[in-house]
Amino acid sequence: MTPAETLAERTHAQRVEYAPWLDRGTSRRALAEHGLPEPRCEAWRYSNPNRWYKAQQRVAPSAGDMPKAVGARLVDFGAADDDARALIREHLHTATDRAKHPLATVNDIAMQLGLLVHVPVSDTPAEIEFGELGGGIERILVVVEPNASATVVERAATPMHRVVECVLGEGARVDHVRLQPPSESVEYHLVAARLGTASRYRLAQYSQGATLRRNDLHVAVAGRGAEVEVHCGYRLAASTHLDTQVGVEHEETDGISRQTARGVVGERARAVLNGRIHVAPGAQRTDAALTTKSLLLASTAQVNAKPELTIYADDVRCAHGATVGELDADALFYLRSRGVAESAARELLIGGFLAEAVSDLAGDHARTLLAIA
Repeated sequence: MTPAETLAERTHAQRVEYAPWLDRGTSRRALAEHGLPEPRCEAWRYSNPNRWYKAQQRVAPSAGDMPKAVGARLVDFGAADDDARALIREHLHTATDRAKHPLATVNDIAMQLGLLVHVPVSDTPAEIEFGELGGGIERILVVVEPNASATVVERAATPMHRVVECVLGEGARVDHVRLQPPSESVEYHLVAARLGTASRYRLAQYSQGATLRRNDLHVAVAGRGAEVEVHCGYRLAASTHLDTQVGVEHEETDGISRQTARGVVGERARAVLNGRIHVAPGAQRTDAALTTKSLLLASTAQVNAKPELTIYADDVRCAHGATVGELDADALFYLRSRGVAESAARELLIGGFLAEAVSDLAGDHARTLLAIA
């Protein structure tokens, strides 16, 4: 059997020990029906999933840090009372699509830690922060009640397998910051959000590379007039690998989405960036735009970028663009001619380029992670 088939069979037959009250039947059926991605399938064309499958067999919980929350309730799935269980059952998997993201089924069945973040309506936005939770295979469910708001920050976290689901009620607001430091691990992450009417979700993700790091970002604009804003910035060196897949699905009318990505890739590193905008039939007056730009600092560095638009409505405004280039030789010469050392001049140009993707949500934290002077 292939590594994908071996992991699928082992996961399907795995005995559930954590939070056994959760029904894993749907995930088991989805895993049996769809299987797991094989190398060279389109969704994993530039990243070998076999490396993740082999690492998945060795994942184990470790010591973690306590998450922090102000204005929100945190509940461990394993210790959930009846009210929390009802909330989890109602919202879990409403943002994820098992067919599109089959590794989420592995996460569901093999979960070692689950965390409910429940944000009620309040006069001030809730603030949630977590880093190394120690779960190894982790599921975080963020439920934001109608007209509530929250800021969620993930920092210094390198779990093997984390799925974050954000479910926004009508008029809800969520600002989500993800900071991914360099790592020697093999990781898979999925962030999935489902937006209600007139809600707004802003995601700012900043990454360095790992041995293999895959980030899937999926946002469903399921309510009329909902807004999405995604900022991604990355800086890779050595032989690190970062694969980022962004998909925004416009399902309702009057939705707005913006995707901005900037990356710098040097030495023998590889970056993969696929941005997708899908406009469903009937999602009229959608306003969506996607732009990605990458800098190559060495002839041995690689960037594979692909923007996609699929539009099934006739009253929309959509745009996309992708560029890959080198540092501007004229700008570098100008700085050198003004007495700036070559290394400093290069850093100034790189920093200015990456700053285009730095959202006000992350600010100095993003600049530090990306080494922007």
